Amino acid sequence: MKLAIFSFLVAAMLLATNISRAQVVNIPDKAKTSFAEKYPKASDVKWSNNVSNYTAKFKQKKQDYVAHYNVDGTWDNTETKIDKDDLPKDVKESFSKSRYADWQLNSTDFVEDNKGQSLYRFNLKKGIEKKYLYLDKDGKEIKSSTGI
Repeated sequence: MKLAIFSFLVAAMLLATNISRAQVVNIPDKAKTSFAEKYPKASDVKWSNNVSNYTAKFKQKKQDYVAHYNVDGTWDNTETKIDKDDLPKDVKESFSKSRYADWQLNSTDFVEDNKGQSLYRFNLKKGIEKKYLYLDKDGKEIKSSTGI
């Protein structure tokens, strides 16, 4: 009898674990349509619902991308990692002369947004402080913001 109860409890726990992992992600049709039009050659697309937005992680031309969509399904921005050695000369030079030049550079990304901007984002850290620095293609600082 004890073995039967124990087996039932273990089976119930395993079922509950599998159900909690099988999260249903409801993506607005507007986001799916916009994504399909913007990235017709995307592969390995994985959507996630982040409560305040939707994210599509995908590959295109062997490169990893992340596209962000607002709650209403409109495209907000797309980012992809870029090696610091592959940054344009003006962007590298501007960063090396910026007030953040002595900060630890964690990563660099190329970001295109719904305002028509194409920016280079620097993910920076100094002590416990984190910042994002955004430069345009000419190396002009567009903005900086507190990082996550």
